[in-house]
Amino acid sequence: MSTTDWRQVDRAELLELSGGDPFLRWVTDDRLLAIAGPAGWAWLHPWRPGGRHWGGAFIGPDHDGGALAGSALSRLILLAQADGVAPEWFSTTDGGALRLPAGWEQAGVGEWDFMWTEEAREPTPTGLDFIELDDTADAAELERFGRAHNAAFEGFPGWDYALLWLGVRRRGELVAIGALHALGAGTPHLAGIVTHTDCRGQGLGEAMVTELTRRAIAVAGVSTLGVTHTNTAALRLYQRLGYRTAHLFRTVDLTR
Repeated sequence: MSTTDWRQVDRAELLELSGGDPFLRWVTDDRLLAIAGPAGWAWLHPWRPGGRHWGGAFIGPDHDGGALAGSALSRLILLAQADGVAPEWFSTTDGGALRLPAGWEQAGVGEWDFMWTEEAREPTPTGLDFIELDDTADAAELERFGRAHNAAFEGFPGWDYALLWLGVRRRGELVAIGALHALGAGTPHLAGIVTHTDCRGQGLGEAMVTELTRRAIAVAGVSTLGVTHTNTAALRLYQRLGYRTAHLFRTVDLTR
């Protein structure tokens, strides 16, 4: 397929074509820039409110996914230029290597699961007291704790991404934190969940995920999250708590 084989579609049509894909349902709104063709479909949309654009391609199994995803990306880049935006990440779902358009380069790549649930589990009694923390006033403490106990911490306190921060303290010191971020369409997304290294294996992480999930569903009817595909322990935990994988993404960081 060339870039001319893709036709632009709106969100309603793409939802119909995709069979009500849960990722499209929860992550996008009417700002979605989308195309479809005989081999599949692709999109661009802000990942966070007012944030950078992220996109991806869903190509059928009987096609060259990497090549067709590259064709879709080229077409989306042309369409996005009219809106003054450009993709900063692009994903495929078949594990194939994305063929980048001329002038674009890969700055990094990672595989992760996008998961979701509409099921709020009742928490098991833990005796934990969850406290609300402020994204601005408590940003420095959240960042210190997150970095100290997870070098890959991505909670981004102080960036105005968070709808909610929760923490657990013992003797005045944090032992666990977690956040609900807002995705581009406003959907809650679990992020920044970290447990003190000396307190792991005590159920703090599971309790934090359960509480954040309950609060997300209470306000939005759904909770979403992303987890590195190789983190099998986390995947098992989320599955046990009712989360389902909508897609396994192979996401490329784009640069020019």
